[in-house]
Amino acid sequence: MRNFGGRGNLKIYVVKNQIWATLNNLKFKGFYLSFIVEKFQRWDRNINIFLALTSSGSIAAWAIWNQNPMIWATIIALSQVMTVIKPYFPYFKYVKELNAKCYRIENLNVEIEKLWFKITSDKISEEDAAEEYFEIKKQMVEIFNFNDDTIFGETKKIEKKANERMRIFLKNEYQITINTN
Repeated sequence: MRNFGGRGNLKIYVVKNQIWATLNNLKFKGFYLSFIVEKFQRWDRNINIFLALTSSGSIAAWAIWNQNPMIWATIIALSQVMTVIKPYFPYFKYVKELNAKCYRIENLNVEIEKLWFKITSDKISEEDAAEEYFEIKKQMVEIFNFNDDTIFGETKKIEKKANERMRIFLKNEYQITINTN
């Protein structure tokens, strides 16, 4: 099935390394995006809870209003500002888009792991492996193309969490121990 004569060994070695690197890269990015989704979910939930409490709590706040009018006026003013600017923080939309991408990444991770299994167990030719690999790469380009208004920055905290999750994944799935510090 595989060509081991001459340059064949080198070609399969290169393809194998590319597949392994892509498997690791894609898995890490999936973990990273899932942590971004969690962050945006928390922000969206917290904003909505604050707005709900301030709008429904206004009747119950008469006691605070009478004793501490400045505090309550500040809370109400803040909730009004939050209501006006909330459309500029579309966390719900981000969560929806990123969740869809995370789902696609997980499915693609299954495909790349399946390809890794096939190539390490000599169940695929180098040409077929390369063809599947580049098809996966094309899908990755599609997945990691974001809308122009989707904004999220990289943070060291999320990167550290994703590295830790990656360390656990490699240990559990491939018995590889790495130090992520």
